[in-house]
Amino acid sequence: MIVLYGAGTTGRLIVRSLREQGKPLPVLVDSNPAKWGQVMEGVEVIDPSAAQGLYPDATWIASIIVPSMHKEVVDEIERLGVKTMPVWGFLPQRNAPLPESAKDSLLCIANPDADTWNFLWDQIHFRDDPENYRQMPYANIADIYFPEFIVRREDEHYVDCGAADGDTVREFRKRWPAYRHITAFEPDPRNRAACQQSLTGVHSLNMYELAITDHDGFVDYCFTGDYSAHIGTGDGGNVKCAKLDSLPQRVPPTYIKMDIEGAELEALWGARRILKEHSPVLAICAYHTSDHLWQIPLLIHAIQPNYRLYFRRYAEGSLETVWYAVPLSRETAPR
Repeated sequence: MIVLYGAGTTGRLIVRSLREQGKPLPVLVDSNPAKWGQVMEGVEVIDPSAAQGLYPDATWIASIIVPSMHKEVVDEIERLGVKTMPVWGFLPQRNAPLPESAKDSLLCIANPDADTWNFLWDQIHFRDDPENYRQMPYANIADIYFPEFIVRREDEHYVDCGAADGDTVREFRKRWPAYRHITAFEPDPRNRAACQQSLTGVHSLNMYELAITDHDGFVDYCFTGDYSAHIGTGDGGNVKCAKLDSLPQRVPPTYIKMDIEGAELEALWGARRILKEHSPVLAICAYHTSDHLWQIPLLIHAIQPNYRLYFRRYAEGSLETVWYAVPLSRETAPR
């Protein structure tokens, strides 16, 4: 029996991955009493002390990767005196190695700035030896989606796919106070309500109850009310979905961010006309499945080969990795 200590995004990713692999589901525990009794990814969250009594022979995993919080949870697990294992072997993004053919293609198309090369090689070596390889320091997460090598525009049309509670829109407005329009997509009802509340009064904003993918219609959706909400079966229902190419846009997007829990490839394919004709800046999360490390840049390059491709990592392990596609007109020299 496995006990995951930490019922946050990382814990849910692990539960989802184990289910997709047909493996036994873990016990999910958290130190926050407000989470006890909640059902997350089909698993009820319980009190750590209760789990210790119910499953005395279980192996415990600190299912959290934020360094300071990870240490707190590891210390608590050690205090409980239970068996433990490192989290890296259970993260879903480690399920597949990088094929040599993909590695060669990836290194050919990636932008040859020092940070991109360093983060790519670091990620490749980490996946080969996650328990013992010492990773290079990650980039400042305050810069995620809006790095210094992208030139700002005062007529920006920012498109947020996976707006969650509006946090990235708020950060965009802080960094780009002069812009033309914002379009946000968030299908989870609780997330969308929080987003609408936090963005009340924001000018030139349109929000849509849509999942962005590669077709128009409906998709199964797992509603969680947090950052782990995603396309797929679960305790949700279905939602309307659409291709970005199908949506009427009086002003073409100039900056597209995607953090949509594994649906990024489909969403990019559904935006291929926009990419070919308008070459907006892209900030695409690449950590929800293992092969997105190489599939996302290869797909972007196949659709629009004129992009410059940058890669950054903003957290421990393989998490919070982002590919940026930048047209030459929007590029500055990285520091």
